[in-house]
Amino acid sequence: MTRAVREAKKYAGFREAFGMTIDHFPLMKENIARLENVARRTTAGAFKLYRDFLALEGGLKAGLVADEPDDVRKRRFEVRELIMLQKITAAWDSTEVLHEAMSVFGGHGVMEDFSSLPRLYRDSAVNELWEGPRNVLLTQIFRDIKKVTGWYAPSELVRNILKGLNVEAADKLALEITDIMALPDSDIGMWRRWDIFCADFFHACQNLALHEVERTAKEARRE
Repeated sequence: MTRAVREAKKYAGFREAFGMTIDHFPLMKENIARLENVARRTTAGAFKLYRDFLALEGGLKAGLVADEPDDVRKRRFEVRELIMLQKITAAWDSTEVLHEAMSVFGGHGVMEDFSSLPRLYRDSAVNELWEGPRNVLLTQIFRDIKKVTGWYAPSELVRNILKGLNVEAADKLALEITDIMALPDSDIGMWRRWDIFCADFFHACQNLALHEVERTAKEARRE
């Protein structure tokens, strides 16, 4: 994703049309900025999650361990679910970003002797399925959260993970997961809402991670 955005940005600054480079076109400028933001938030989210994983004493452990303090058990559960959300969200976004980055090159974007993006696009599509299809992981996450509602309410889970995010945004997501969990598993509309919720929720996690990185960098510059 990062490479695709970098190459698209460089090409847009080189390719000319109508007497100027195409990175001066408002739509192109907005599109590249958006793709760059997706790549940055994905990277920040991945490193934050890896940091949290490394901080877990004993790693994830098999199953849901009961003989440990509640706060430790909850944190271990959060990381377990976030790893699955990271995979499906980053893999999905990567394919979308690569597809849009290829479009910056016009017809050249699909020529493999011109750019590496077609190969990366294929690799990204493979990554979406490599460790389990999206539907399988979405179902697993749903069942995991449903299973622990007795000691970890879904709304509490969302608010804990998004601590530091805009309160209104976190509350909206907490309310949505509560509503979804109250619906019967046989409701097809519920599963569609669940798919959308998981993407919105993990994007919020990534945005929070990126905000933390930018805040830390700003503080470092002031010092």
